[in-house]
Amino acid sequence: MCHPPCPLAILAIAAFSAFAAEAPPPAEVKHVQHIDLVHFSHTDYGFTDHPVVCRELQMRFLDLAIDGALATRDRAPAERLYWTAETTIAVWDWWQAASAERREQFLQAVDSGQLEISALPLNATPFLDHHQWRTMLHWLPDELWDRVRPKAAIQNDVNGFPRAGALALLDRGIRYLLSGINEDSGGAPLPRPSAFWWKMPDGRRMLAYLNYSYPAGYWFFEPIEWRRGPVPRAGDTRFRPPRAGDFLAADEAAVRRAHQHLLSRLKSLEAEGYHYPRLVLSITNQWRIDNDPPFLPLGDFIGTWNRLGLQPTLRLTTAGPAMEALERAVGDRLPTYEGEWTDWWANGTASAPREVAASRLAKRTLAAAVSPVWGDTDPNTHRAADGILRDLTLFDEHTWGSSNSVALPYSLDAQAQFAEKAAFAYRPMARAEWLLAQRARVRLAREPEGLYLANTTKLPWSGWITMPASALREDYRMVEDPENKRVVPIVFENGWRPFTAPANPDELTRENTAATFPDNALQQVAQFWVESLPAASIRRLRLSTQEPPPSIPPPATLEPIQRDASDWPTGVTWQGMPRPLFTDGLGEFVSVTVSGFAPRWRARDIWTAAEEKREGLRTEMLKQVTATPVGPASVEHGPYQQVFTQWLRHPRLAWANRRLEIWKHQPRARLTVRLNRLSSEDPEAFFIGCTLPCAGVMPQTSCGGQPFVPFTDQLPGTCRDYFGIDGWVEYRRPEGRWLWVSRDAPLVTFGGPQVLAKRREPPRDVHRVLAMVFNNFWYTNFVGDSHGVMEFQFDLAWSPAEGSSAEDLAETLQSEPTVLIQPALAEDPLVIRRLYTP
Repeated sequence: MCHPPCPLAILAIAAFSAFAAEAPPPAEVKHVQHIDLVHFSHTDYGFTDHPVVCRELQMRFLDLAIDGALATRDRAPAERLYWTAETTIAVWDWWQAASAERREQFLQAVDSGQLEISALPLNATPFLDHHQWRTMLHWLPDELWDRVRPKAAIQNDVNGFPRAGALALLDRGIRYLLSGINEDSGGAPLPRPSAFWWKMPDGRRMLAYLNYSYPAGYWFFEPIEWRRGPVPRAGDTRFRPPRAGDFLAADEAAVRRAHQHLLSRLKSLEAEGYHYPRLVLSITNQWRIDNDPPFLPLGDFIGTWNRLGLQPTLRLTTAGPAMEALERAVGDRLPTYEGEWTDWWANGTASAPREVAASRLAKRTLAAAVSPVWGDTDPNTHRAADGILRDLTLFDEHTWGSSNSVALPYSLDAQAQFAEKAAFAYRPMARAEWLLAQRARVRLAREPEGLYLANTTKLPWSGWITMPASALREDYRMVEDPENKRVVPIVFENGWRPFTAPANPDELTRENTAATFPDNALQQVAQFWVESLPAASIRRLRLSTQEPPPSIPPPATLEPIQRDASDWPTGVTWQGMPRPLFTDGLGEFVSVTVSGFAPRWRARDIWTAAEEKREGLRTEMLKQVTATPVGPASVEHGPYQQVFTQWLRHPRLAWANRRLEIWKHQPRARLTVRLNRLSSEDPEAFFIGCTLPCAGVMPQTSCGGQPFVPFTDQLPGTCRDYFGIDGWVEYRRPEGRWLWVSRDAPLVTFGGPQVLAKRREPPRDVHRVLAMVFNNFWYTNFVGDSHGVMEFQFDLAWSPAEGSSAEDLAETLQSEPTVLIQPALAEDPLVIRRLYTP
């Protein structure tokens, strides 16, 4: 994402442009003796054009780079075109469509060193799980990967990079990471340009280079931005890509002017503390900057530079050789840092809560589909899973919309781009559900009649099995386990009855404002309780029309529940627990908005303010509102759970409801919050809070499967306001472990709504966890106005000592067993083969 040259623009570009406006004084460069220019196209799947057009453009750029490399291969090395493919998606798209002759030309360009393929398929957010990181590093088939031999990874725009990604790169032999952070609404962890050794938990190291923002090389040589628009679509014929002579002209006078400009810039750079003999700069074209083709005349400009003997020397090269030369020159002088590289831009993902929830459901369903309980994963299943993971990885790519997605949220362009993005969440959600059903049907098709439950997680599962009552073809009353003869009753609850008119107002809940089909009709949902369904197992049960005998639930260990004045729980303890599972504040809903004219610009004022003024501006301009109860909470007492439900009132919501299920016989609770956001294009953030009895204890969480402790196990200067996580936070005390799990919202903050705070230290009440469930503060690239009904679910659990990992427990708490009803009638083998087999 590259922004317009205005106060909301890329900070580096603004700085370079401001410097360029000054007349360049005579400059003496003391340290920088050589500059490596790395030329590429920054890949945004959106922003400039619809993602479908972007993917085609990137393939065409690769074609152009190959032709440029071949056309200049007989020139002196300094005059050849060199091009780095920033991402491998374009390479794989191109390779699949290319002829044998064209593939050979591609490989010639690679072998000559004029074309380099970087290691990553896209610029990623911190929301990829460990399966997705493996997919990232295997986007290219192994034979093509081995043939092109990537040397470096590039992560541009995004303000962070998960350690899970770094470890996946190291596993593939990639030791170099070239980062071109866009500091708009974020920042780099250390002053730029600079390099450091990034040490992993297993002791391995990666050389990370903090490049300026990816187009910055242009402003080291040119004082005026050539780009206009600033983001015209590729199909807009009123704008054009630059031609030879538009900038970086190769005649002697132009090159000498560029030389003087460079010396002035380098003198300032050295005055700021840059003392390395080599400098690596990336450079993009100036049509739109993002998603731009190679600038073919660049080799001519550099050829003239070196023929004139200008200093420092200048080389057009690719990412790998530039990083190798940098390591040789300064590798032994670089500092070493450890910790997670958290991302300032992660908050943008919360602009689309439903799509994020769909993507996370898809990941859970896919994990169930490839579980060993169904047997070995055959090649067809593997291919289907790989396709699902690729779509999910594209959803977690950093581009969420057009350049005007917030300014013009309902324009056709903005709607079209986000529709494509959202498809990468909804499509894998549907495909994963179908794949899981196929795996279950094939595995169980020849089993005896019964109702089958499959627990695909690593731990025993307890809870309600819920299904539409219409799935039961007879008047079943109970479920029996043939192995131990244990029976449990089927309980029927009110629920959704499609394609029938509501008989009366009682068949409509308060949130059913459409009033088309009833959602509170009698006996529409069938439920039965399952206790400790074994891990990684399939259990056969029998449905029965007999009336069940009196059931004996597990003995309750729940102690009296503490409540506030509205009867909402403020603390709950089970026998043997030294502290409650949670304290006052569970399910608290808080919004943060911005006061003043053009509120996103006021947010910008806060962000750019000096540290000593920022807190005052936050107090003045940010308005925080907490939801209040509409009335007392209702309470339901059942044999296994006690359930509290309460409606909330908030000025930014049409309605909100929170529901708390408390297990009676184990220290566990589930909070579900449903809300209906009123449409608004103003910036605001929503949070749902939970306070745990762990004051003074630092939380542990994970990103991409790699655990870390927020605030302490981080690179210096990385985001401490919020954290993209796998979905769980754990607190450990000598007397036990408290686990908080988020099903739908993998973005958390601690202590309170840390909006525009730029925290350096942890808050005092770090034991207060808040899920950031919505945030549209961004002024571009993300979703401007997600509104309507949204649901968020959170699980809390306590265990007395060491045991199962937090990751395994979180997975189990969020999971639901797969349910399959197998009739006595035999299935046709043709149906199994042609319909169910993946």
